[in-house]
Amino acid sequence: MPFFKSTYNILAATDQDELFNPNSMDSNSIFLPPGKDWDYSRELQIEDINIWEVIYEAGGGIGVYAAWDPYAEFYLVTTGPNLKYQKQVVNSNGAVNYTDKFFETYYGKGAQKQVQSKMKELNIPFVTNEIYVENEYVWLFTD
Repeated sequence: MPFFKSTYNILAATDQDELFNPNSMDSNSIFLPPGKDWDYSRELQIEDINIWEVIYEAGGGIGVYAAWDPYAEFYLVTTGPNLKYQKQVVNSNGAVNYTDKFFETYYGKGAQKQVQSKMKELNIPFVTNEIYVENEYVWLFTD
């Protein structure tokens, strides 16, 4: 089952879990949040993304995320908190949130290969699958 998070959930409010539809357990269908395609008229920025699909998450702030809304070849890799310049925010439950994480983004043509390379570097397991790509987006995946 896919999981989704907002940029705020990933970088600032890490204790607030993923985006969740409370009715998602009421049926056998998978909950997918609404999204739209990116038009590639300009380069995406992290602030442009409303929803990320969680590709991988581990302790210590390590994670890999793919843009869902808008949907594009845009990935976010978090590699843990910036302990030198961290900002600590204590929430109402007494938990500490570290609001400064190291992160990298990968966009556009070749982004998928760059993310896979970074995942290998971080020893993050992944599998590759063949997928169908619409003709207008083939340029993103060809060398």
